[in-house]
Amino acid sequence: MTLDPHELLSTTRSVRRHLDRTRDVPLEVVLDCLRVAQQAPNGADAETWRFVVVRDPGRRAAIGDCYRRANADFAATVAERAVAGEAWAARKLASSGVFWEHLGEVPVLVVAGVEDQGELDGSPYGLASAYASVLPAVWSLQLAARLRGVGSCLVTSHLRLADEVTGLLGLPSTFRHAGMVALGYLTKERFRPAPRRPLSDIVRLDHWEGVVPEQP
Repeated sequence: MTLDPHELLSTTRSVRRHLDRTRDVPLEVVLDCLRVAQQAPNGADAETWRFVVVRDPGRRAAIGDCYRRANADFAATVAERAVAGEAWAARKLASSGVFWEHLGEVPVLVVAGVEDQGELDGSPYGLASAYASVLPAVWSLQLAARLRGVGSCLVTSHLRLADEVTGLLGLPSTFRHAGMVALGYLTKERFRPAPRRPLSDIVRLDHWEGVVPEQP
């Protein structure tokens, strides 16, 4: 797939509905993406990031079941509101509902985490430093996948049952979860930039009361 840098950055979406759950993503494609991800910035160049590539159907199904159960209450609420005619709930059900029921069918799940070397103290500094050392690599993985025609979605709801996922994958006690990336070939090639709030809603200049000028 040929994308200029601006299109790549502005149209790489969290893809659920447009992942091909029937087509395998070869291991070498995933490893190529992870080699790109290794070039991401990380704290002290320590490379404390860790990734588990899950392709085994049984393990994927078990993780998918964890994800479904972790979202069960929220999914029920969304379904009720969709039936009641709330547009946001219908959109949420159409998108997120795909993973609530079918995450375990996605060809590849990449579990991302950080190796705790005894320095994660739970403070704002400790947590920010830890996850800032893996999440840029996760985003690089997603961008590299997109360039290969593979869609992705970073999910975290399964971490409500993190101990179960840890057990399913035999993760060591030093592994600290940061999320999981679902990977599958795209059934739709082109995406548009998503509608977003104006910068003035989310950005402050110099201090909290500093106003960012509206775009002319």
